[in-house]
Amino acid sequence: MVDTPQVLGNGLLSDAAIRANIAGLDASGLRIEVAEALDSTNAALKRRAHSEDIHGLALFAETQTAGRGRLGRLWVSPPKSNIYLSLGWRMGLEPADLAGLSLALGCAIGEGLDREFGLNMQLKWPNDLYLAGKKCGGVLIDLVQSANQDWVVIVGVGLNVAMSKLGSDEIDQPWTDLSTHSTVKVSRHEVGARILEAVVPLLSSWQVGSFGQWRDSWSRRDLMAGRQISVQQGGHAIAGRADGVDFSGALRVVTNEGLTVVQSGEASMLRGETL
Repeated sequence: MVDTPQVLGNGLLSDAAIRANIAGLDASGLRIEVAEALDSTNAALKRRAHSEDIHGLALFAETQTAGRGRLGRLWVSPPKSNIYLSLGWRMGLEPADLAGLSLALGCAIGEGLDREFGLNMQLKWPNDLYLAGKKCGGVLIDLVQSANQDWVVIVGVGLNVAMSKLGSDEIDQPWTDLSTHSTVKVSRHEVGARILEAVVPLLSSWQVGSFGQWRDSWSRRDLMAGRQISVQQGGHAIAGRADGVDFSGALRVVTNEGLTVVQSGEASMLRGETL
């Protein structure tokens, strides 16, 4: 870990600068836009999907006034500090065919950022990004039907790059950012480019059952593996030991009654308990 944050280019994001930093990816089919402020990049793309083709549209925002995480939670989004990005992508698949997609995206993003910035990204099921045991970002997937009834995936990525303590007052859990842990100086333009380099090839090649190719990568980054956890499903809680994920990305939990496979829910780790 570095002693002080190393940040380059703390000015406004630029679509041209993001594109200029993309390497190893044919970005000619991408439209990159930067908005000064939006309620939510995912919400903005969902609205636009009803009147235009959002396939290949990467929408960045400097700040979000109603940023959203899982289960509709507030995503704190101070300006000129982080990455708030949503990418529209027409998959040609049904929603049931996308099992494990959010987990695979977390793996791909972690691999790309680790290489570039000397990080050791961890993943918490199903879609949270962690560094040194603290949350630094997340992936949120929405589905919308286009005007011609095709399913379009909207991949939202929120990532703390250089979060100030002043901008984080509303965050209700331990957090960190890339600049605190990076071994090199961090540019938000580079971070945005690395995310697109990770996400676009994955979406382009995704097929039914594709998560199986990412399961080992997930296992290497699995923050909860071997930990005692509780998974909340509505008014019901499942308690046990986290035992990785299956080939569809479902969480495996070893309870007193045996192995339980969890498709959805809110998982939390119980402090101080490991097996």
